[in-house]
Amino acid sequence: MAATTAPKRFPDRDEVAAVRAEAELLEPGATGEATRRLAGRVMARRDMGKLVFLDLVDRSGRIQLLCPLERTGEVDVHLGDVVGVTGSPAKSRRGEPSLLVDALEVLSRIRTPLPDTFHGLTDVELRYRKRYLDLLMNEESREDALVRSRMVAAIRRILDGWGFVEVETPVLQPRYGGAFAEPFVTHWNSLGEDRYLRIATELYLKRLIVGGLEKVYEIGKDFRNEGVSFKHHPEFTMLEWYEAYADYRDTMERIEQLVARTA
Repeated sequence: MAATTAPKRFPDRDEVAAVRAEAELLEPGATGEATRRLAGRVMARRDMGKLVFLDLVDRSGRIQLLCPLERTGEVDVHLGDVVGVTGSPAKSRRGEPSLLVDALEVLSRIRTPLPDTFHGLTDVELRYRKRYLDLLMNEESREDALVRSRMVAAIRRILDGWGFVEVETPVLQPRYGGAFAEPFVTHWNSLGEDRYLRIATELYLKRLIVGGLEKVYEIGKDFRNEGVSFKHHPEFTMLEWYEAYADYRDTMERIEQLVARTA
């Protein structure tokens, strides 16, 4: 095994979820014939004589690694290290989907110990202030991030299918409008003028309708210099669309379809 101070390439990787699905099809104690390559972070370790068990996590899920010392040599791996492994799908005698490891390489060493890897990150304040740590330690948070990404992609597909055009409108604006809210103010040094971070995309989208685009939408950041609560944040993502030759009844129908199809 080789360790470096900088992350290393590990091309031609498989995803944990796919390898786990292969291993699920095997009988307990059996090993598949295919060779698979996985990369991820080590989140658990158990030493049982000449066999080391590691739990490997990537964005798709978690899988157990079976590391016989006669195959891999010394397993110089710590919790939180990022490793790349090559091996075959297997199922342990107890029926746990696994990868029987032939070769293991440390791709990146962890420098700060992880929080409790068994219970996850439970301090709510720390979870909100260090989202990267929350994502790393809590599978539910990673799933929330992936669900959000899939929802945004689905919304785009639906609106594109309806003939809408996705656009980007200015974030820095000479005047603000489209909502009743206090703006953030910044200064454009080269022009010697103040600018406002947009509080809504409405006004520029309507200009595009006037310009003849007829169906436009934007999924973008808006900023409102107001209070903070569990319902409201000064920086947030908003979806707005506008459509010529339609009224509120058409918009209501589109919203109902959008929610149903996205869900």
